[in-house]
Amino acid sequence: MKVNQFIATQWQAFRAWQEHPISYRMDESEHVCNNCGHTFRGNYCPVCSQSARHGRIGWITTWQGIAQLWGIESRSAVYTLWQLIWRPGYLVRDYISGKRQVSYPPVKLLFILAAVVTIVRFFFPIPDAAPTQLGFEYFDLTSDWLNNHRNISELLSGCIFIIPTWFLFRKAPLYPNHTIPEGFYLQVYLAILSYIFYTLFTELYGIAFVLTLCYYFIAYKQLFGFGYWGTFWRLATCVVLSFSTILIIAMMGILISTN
Repeated sequence: MKVNQFIATQWQAFRAWQEHPISYRMDESEHVCNNCGHTFRGNYCPVCSQSARHGRIGWITTWQGIAQLWGIESRSAVYTLWQLIWRPGYLVRDYISGKRQVSYPPVKLLFILAAVVTIVRFFFPIPDAAPTQLGFEYFDLTSDWLNNHRNISELLSGCIFIIPTWFLFRKAPLYPNHTIPEGFYLQVYLAILSYIFYTLFTELYGIAFVLTLCYYFIAYKQLFGFGYWGTFWRLATCVVLSFSTILIIAMMGILISTN
């Protein structure tokens, strides 16, 4: 009984963290701003906006500068990735609804991650996938091209997801009136996860694909609030539309280039 109670308590604490991961406190002590000399209470000077923490240069200041450069300061890139794994939909909702301080800038994070992945794949290249042999020339060529250009196909898939997501989830119970610009940031966050999975499971494409779809489902359910079935059929429709569109675009490109 105690074990069950402990598990229930930990689960409730985890769920509370998922919905509200960060708490803010007002610094009530008095400070003299090192920049403008104004005396104030709080975290930032109301005159020049400098942080109350800024003082003479020391080892802590040096570390803060390095941390800020690499995105591991207050809005930590590492902590953002941690949140993205454990509360993807809640993190997206926080960011697109105006809570910018909970997350490292997603587009910046995607570019940093893409650069890291590019470097990793340069030193550890992905072997070309086995040729597709279904007997349909252009379909086989298209499938081979997509398999050997996974970065492009992953990003293209995310872009094409934006419109179907907007159309199918625009009347969501938890986040109604979902907009196309918000959908862009949703796909940026999910592209970050996709990059991580396809990098970690380079030789196991199927596992990376399944993990990506699972996280799409978790993120969509947490963000929009539809039931399991409602989320599933809407997401499945988005997947079918997305991959069909990518296939058509790729086939058209191959047809044009071979004629």
